[in-house]
Amino acid sequence: MYKVKPTEYWELYKNGVDHHNNTKMYTEDEQCYDFYYGDHWKGAKLGNEKPPVLNFIKPIGKYKVAMIAQNYMDVVFSDMNGNYPEITEMMSKSAATNWEVNKMDSYIWDIIKKAYITGDCYLYSFAELGPGINAKAKLKYRVIDRTNVYFSDEQNPDINSQEWVILSEGRKPVAKLREIAKTNGLKEEDVKKIVADTTDETDLKENSSNEVKTPLGKCTSIIFMRKTSNGVEFCRSTEQVIYEPMQTIKGLDIYPLVGYRWEDLINNARGLSGVKYLIPTQIEVNSISFRRALATKKYAYPIMAYDGQAVTDVSGLDQPNARIKINNLAGNPVKSLIDYISPQSQSPDAAKLQDEYISLTQTLEGAGDAALGQIDPTQASGEAIRAAKDQAAIPLNEQISSYKQLREDIAYMDYKMKVAYSPDGLEVRYEDNGETVSEVIPQEVLQSLDLAIRIDVSPIDPYSKLAQETALERLMTAGNITFEEYVNLLDTSSTVPKAKLEQVIKSRVPEEVNPEMTGGLEDATNEMQFQEMY
Repeated sequence: MYKVKPTEYWELYKNGVDHHNNTKMYTEDEQCYDFYYGDHWKGAKLGNEKPPVLNFIKPIGKYKVAMIAQNYMDVVFSDMNGNYPEITEMMSKSAATNWEVNKMDSYIWDIIKKAYITGDCYLYSFAELGPGINAKAKLKYRVIDRTNVYFSDEQNPDINSQEWVILSEGRKPVAKLREIAKTNGLKEEDVKKIVADTTDETDLKENSSNEVKTPLGKCTSIIFMRKTSNGVEFCRSTEQVIYEPMQTIKGLDIYPLVGYRWEDLINNARGLSGVKYLIPTQIEVNSISFRRALATKKYAYPIMAYDGQAVTDVSGLDQPNARIKINNLAGNPVKSLIDYISPQSQSPDAAKLQDEYISLTQTLEGAGDAALGQIDPTQASGEAIRAAKDQAAIPLNEQISSYKQLREDIAYMDYKMKVAYSPDGLEVRYEDNGETVSEVIPQEVLQSLDLAIRIDVSPIDPYSKLAQETALERLMTAGNITFEEYVNLLDTSSTVPKAKLEQVIKSRVPEEVNPEMTGGLEDATNEMQFQEMY
């Protein structure tokens, strides 16, 4: 029962909280985080014992996340009608530039890792408006844990068909929210209704008892969003006060929210965690290890036994060069008074079972030794290693496909947000021959674009680079390309020092010498020196 009257949006939020509690989302997600990071004995009453932790969940997760996130993808815009090829080319270049400027790779790694741990994760985009009437909107991003996302229909995986979406912003300082409320013109009596609360179950690893104490404290803030015929409208609310009134992002016909599910569940908006069903096996592995450790401490070392009536001074029994006082030593040899119980051998079955659990789990998860990187690159070619890794990545094809869709969704969301916040035309900026170019696409052109987004994928892991560089070296050795062409074809991030080789090429040809007259000798000399270097 509420002691105060909540806002209508807070009522919807509390319904979502009830759903998450009924599905045990908060407790299960917190357990998944604990087991991923190694807190496996949480709540166990073991006295002074410090049990071992053999965490195989984390390396499996790191491998899987890396296999997905290391797929380099280029976003390519194309007009289905083919009327504006120059514009879509500019947009593609701008998308690549924005990706680098906003350091989106860090967001991607975070999203995929959290989706592996809990099942799904989300990226929220919002506009930060600069000062001035004609200020341009700058897009910002925030990774949202799935426990802070509430859908109107939890059985519908399509975000944009939801009637409404609520995001919990976590716990915010009351003083800050009151300032925002005053800026938005709320009455003083309403501003004072923004008060501290202790709603803790919705924020994983965060609760009011751990907060730094302030005069006014903190409270939970939510964002309510819904789609209308004019665009997406949103507001912000605490339990009793809508401190940021409803606003509309005109022309925006999608939610500024994209999600990534680790594995789809039927008739469910959420994904399946990669950690959840590994936890029972992890518990058993740790339990076997703990029992083995206890047995080793108890039985794997000699145990001293002595005659308590005959040996009167036992303080020095475990000390080197100690003197021991014994009654009636003449009638009783020391061996009969002090002896040792021999260590007992342990059955190897426990160790075998433990190793089998770990090895079999890694194999079933598609993360065996080869996949985890236990390969000697000096004993195999780049192509062979790449082929082995591609084979190992087959179980992750579904996740890689979802990642590709995520990249496409982010590009489409960015485009829609920029168009909505650019009524006078969309400004695109991109790099062209080392210079920053800025162009404005008129609004009427944007409205006539039948936009399609294509994703080009090319791998950038070390073994892929090695395979590419080996292929180029073979072409040069066979005489199909020159040394200069070889250097020019190398990627900037190549393991071969491209910049240094370019300096070598530049220093070898004096300006007064005609390159056409010395081309053959120069190519042969360059190839010979390159082979000496590598």
